[in-house]
Amino acid sequence: MKESATEDVQGAVEKLRAAGVSILLEPTEKPWGQVIAYAVDPDGHYIEICTPIA
Repeated sequence: MKESATEDVQGAVEKLRAAGVSILLEPTEKPWGQVIAYAVDPDGHYIEICTPIA
């Protein structure tokens, strides 16, 4: 699984969706405040998109 940190998880998910990428988990805020989402690339690899942990 590849991880990618960004301050704008929702924006990244919207760009991926517009490019035809499958979103597995919509942006979700964890109890510790981090926002995460999951996508799958054309080769079937999972990608975690998340805000940085402070």
